[in-house]
Amino acid sequence: MGRRDSVWFSVQKSAMIAPWFLAEAIFRLIYGFRVEGIEYLPARGPFILGINEYSLIGMLISGWMSLRLVLSSNELSENSTVSYMQEELWAARYFRTAVNMASEHYGKLAPLSPHTAGNLALGLLDGFRILQQGGIVNLNPEGDMPWDGRPLPLGSAMAWLALHTAVPIVPALCSIGAYDIWPRWQVRPYLSGRLALKIGKPFKLCDKPQVQVSESDLASANARIQAEFDAVRYGPGGIPEWAGPPLRNGLPAEPPDGPALPPRPVALPAKRQQRNSLIRRGTAQLLWQCPICRTNDALVHERPWFRPQTLRCQACGTRWELRRVVGKDFRLKVVEGSPEWIGLDMALSAWYDRMLHDFCPVPIKVSRVNLLPGEEVYLETDRARLLPYRPNALFDGWEQREPPKTQPPGRRNLADWSSIGEGRLLLTSHRLLWQSPEREIDFMWPSITAINMWIVNTLGIRYGTAPYRLAVGQEVGLKWLTHAGLLARQAAQREGRTVTVSYL
Repeated sequence: MGRRDSVWFSVQKSAMIAPWFLAEAIFRLIYGFRVEGIEYLPARGPFILGINEYSLIGMLISGWMSLRLVLSSNELSENSTVSYMQEELWAARYFRTAVNMASEHYGKLAPLSPHTAGNLALGLLDGFRILQQGGIVNLNPEGDMPWDGRPLPLGSAMAWLALHTAVPIVPALCSIGAYDIWPRWQVRPYLSGRLALKIGKPFKLCDKPQVQVSESDLASANARIQAEFDAVRYGPGGIPEWAGPPLRNGLPAEPPDGPALPPRPVALPAKRQQRNSLIRRGTAQLLWQCPICRTNDALVHERPWFRPQTLRCQACGTRWELRRVVGKDFRLKVVEGSPEWIGLDMALSAWYDRMLHDFCPVPIKVSRVNLLPGEEVYLETDRARLLPYRPNALFDGWEQREPPKTQPPGRRNLADWSSIGEGRLLLTSHRLLWQSPEREIDFMWPSITAINMWIVNTLGIRYGTAPYRLAVGQEVGLKWLTHAGLLARQAAQREGRTVTVSYL
């Protein structure tokens, strides 16, 4: 590299990382941000750096760590080998520019495509070769940001790579305090709290590379990874200490026994939730069903200026007071409602668990659809966008009702999701049915092999090995994910197979 090129690169590098260091300075001032355990970061590759995105502010911290790693990869990896980042980050212009800039001067840098199959599995083989060459793989094994402050199900990418290469895994995780500062269901962050990036001790899943890795090997490896990560995130007391026990008047208590309280015969305001911006619904995005009366879309998060925030059910009349506890889970205390519930104070995550306990889809009436024998409809939305991952035969005159289950061989353009239009989406006992003026497409539950949620309200599915996304407009994505996950798992169990479902 010539002197002029070197100077120009230094200027570019400084311009790219300046916003992140400014954010770091702001976080230090407001939240006392610090990096703990920096001595555990290896001086050289190969290793796998495990990051997380535990909240919106945690996403900024993991991005800061990832970018610093990318731009200093020549110092951490021998022979200028590469550091990987997730495909969705690569799709963002800023990260793509940073990585391309570093690639030009440091050697090859490329994205990793975890949590997927088919052609995307080529990314794992690339990561395997990079680790063999002394490089670094940087990935988030959970794949996304949780809604309730607890870990998401792990994908298999990190475990697969660590077992096949025997390289160490280094946790670099944002402290759990990032969740109560800025949970993903809240519009703006709190301006108080404690924030740290915690780098844990490197650990290995095996002493020598494994040639054959079974599903049980991956499950055992994921359990070890989860335990190591949880120890870094939550500390010695783990999730139970972070959430805290149910209380009533300061004493341990349990929710009332028996069936849930039935809703009062009060009609919900027509289309009320659809008129509100999704992000402004607050905790109603997480508690999309009242945990007491089981009514969908009935909760309203209220934020008065000079009184505590509350959550109110329009169907049964229950009202909770929402309280933030720094470094812990949020708390919801019943202050109005049925006498047996008054005073019950539980973690927000505990109310979420109660909502999902014994969950069962409830049929609704719809029109303008030809149902299959015995088919029931559970959810409906009129403005759903269907986005296949290119290349896909749906863009080339595909005429069958079921979409393609495979993709053409070879590598694809990264993060190449393209919409084929907006239409009506029905979630039924038999399928996900997408209707547009031009066509109808059936995603049958027995052919769905994985389900997750991307961002806030986009349902991701793998149909066979082909990836698709369904953006459900202003509908609550967790509601659709819960219904779809249950029905896909039931279909898989009937056929003696498994389906990957990420409850976010």
